[in-house]
Amino acid sequence: MKSPANNFCFLGEIAILVALLEIRIPFRIFAGPLLVLILAVALSLPAVAQAGPPFIGDDPGTPGDGNWEINVAGYVERHPTERIYNAPILDANYGWGPRIQLKYQVPYLVVGDDGGPTRSGLGKSLAGVKWRFYDNDEKGLQISTYPQFEFNNPDNSVQRGLVDSGVRFYLPIELTKKVGPFEVNPEIGYWFASNKGAAWATGLVVGHEVNKRLELDAELYNTANTNGSDHWNTFDGGGRYKLGEHFVLLFMAGRSFRGPASEQPQFFGYLGMQFLFSMKHKKESPPETSP
Repeated sequence: MKSPANNFCFLGEIAILVALLEIRIPFRIFAGPLLVLILAVALSLPAVAQAGPPFIGDDPGTPGDGNWEINVAGYVERHPTERIYNAPILDANYGWGPRIQLKYQVPYLVVGDDGGPTRSGLGKSLAGVKWRFYDNDEKGLQISTYPQFEFNNPDNSVQRGLVDSGVRFYLPIELTKKVGPFEVNPEIGYWFASNKGAAWATGLVVGHEVNKRLELDAELYNTANTNGSDHWNTFDGGGRYKLGEHFVLLFMAGRSFRGPASEQPQFFGYLGMQFLFSMKHKKESPPETSP
C-alpha cells in the first residue's frame, strides 16, 4: 500500500512542475536543480515511467511479437506569432518479434501566422526500427537503439513553407533502469542532416502509477541544432489512462522554460487515443476431460 508521505511527495512534484508551466523562469537557472529534484522524488516513489507517446522521448519498450500499437492524436504548438497543429498525427507501430518494433508516423499540419493566411498539408514522414539489444530482468535494465528516417512526402508542403526540404536521420540510445518498483527512462540521440537540421537531443521521463488504470509522468527534453539556429529547453507533464484492454487515452501538456523572445514554444499539448490489438490469435486451451 502506498504511504501518505509518498502520495504527498508525488503531489508536491506535480504541483511544482505545473507551477513552472505557468510562469516564465530562465531555464539555465532551474534546469539542473529541477532535474535533481525529479530524480530524487521519483526514487522515493513506487512509480512506473514509460516514454513514447504522448511524450517526446522514447524508451526500450516494444509492442510484442505480432502486436499493433496505433496512436491517433491531435497536437498543438503555440509560439508568439505562430500556431502549429498536427490534426491528426497517425503513428503506427508493429512488434516484429519480442525485441523489434517497426514504426511509421505522419502528421497533417495546419499552420497559422498572425496577420497571414492559414496553410495546411502533410508534414514529414518518420519511419524507424527500434531494437532492444539488451534485456536483463535480473538487473532490471533494458537498452535499445531506435534509428529513424525523416523525409518529405510527394506534395507541395515545402513550397508552402510548412516543412523544410531535405531528409534527416535520427540515431538515439534509450535506457530503462528499475530501482525496486521505480523506472527511469533517459534518451540521448543525434539528428544527422546535410543542412541546418543537424541536432543533438536528450530527454528524461519519470512517473508514478496512481492505480491500475492511471499513470502520470513528467518529462524534461532538450534539443539543440549544431549551427545554433534552434535550441529548445522544454518541460511537459502528462500520462495515460486505460479505458479498456485495447484502448488507452494519451494526454500531455508542456512549455519552454524560456520567454517568448526565444521563439521556443509558449505551450504545446498532445491528446490522443492508443489502439492495441494483435494479428496473432490466442490459442484456446483444449477442454478438460473427465477421468
